[in-house]
Amino acid sequence: MATAWEQAYLTLRRRLADGTYPPGSRLREEDLAAQLGVSRTPVREALRRLDAEGWLRVVPNQGAFAAEWSDADIEEVYDLRAVLESHAAEHAANAADRRLVAVMEAACEQAESALPADSQAAVEAISDANVRFHRALWEMSGQARCSAILSSLAVPPMALRNFRNFDAAGLRRSMDQHREMVAAIVAGDAAWASAVMRAHVQAGRAVFRAATARERRGRHAA
Repeated sequence: MATAWEQAYLTLRRRLADGTYPPGSRLREEDLAAQLGVSRTPVREALRRLDAEGWLRVVPNQGAFAAEWSDADIEEVYDLRAVLESHAAEHAANAADRRLVAVMEAACEQAESALPADSQAAVEAISDANVRFHRALWEMSGQARCSAILSSLAVPPMALRNFRNFDAAGLRRSMDQHREMVAAIVAGDAAWASAVMRAHVQAGRAVFRAATARERRGRHAA
C-alpha cells in the first residue's frame, strides 16, 4: 500500500499533468493538505519530489509554483534532446544489448496496449512506458554524460503533459517511431537509428509548441 506522501505525490502529479493546477499557479501546503485530507508533512515530501522532477519549483518563503515553460525553454529543451538523443541512438545501435532491447520492446507493448488513450490513466501508462523506453536507450548508448544531461531535462513532466496533446494519428506515429528505432538498433544501423530519433523529437516539439500556444491564447481570452 502506498504511503501518505506517495499518495499525495501521485495525486498532485496527476493534477499538474491534467491542468488542474495551471502553469504558474501557486500551490500552498496548507491548502493541498486540506484538499487531500492529510497533514502537511506528506504534502511537503511530495512537493520536494515534484520539484526534483521538474513538475514545479519551490521558492523559499513563497511556496511552490506549477512549472511553466517559456518559448525559449521549450526550444532549448527540444534542441538539446534532438542533438543528444540522436547521438545516444547512434551509439545504442553500435552496442545493442539484448536485455535493454527487451526493455524497449516491453515499453512499446505497454504503450500500444493503452491505446486509444481515452483516459488520464491510459495517458499516464503511455508516458511511463515512453520514459522507460528512452532511459533504456540512453543506458544502452553507454554515453554516461549524455544520459545525465538528458535526465536533467525534465523529460517525465514534459512528456506526460505532451501526450495529452497528441491526437490518435500522432500517438500512433510516435509509437511506430519507437518500433522503428528498435529495428534500427537491432540491425546495428547507427545512421537509421539517429535519423528516426531526431524526427521523433522534432515531432514532439511541434505538438508541444502548438499546445502551449493554445493554452496561452485560452488564458488571455479568459
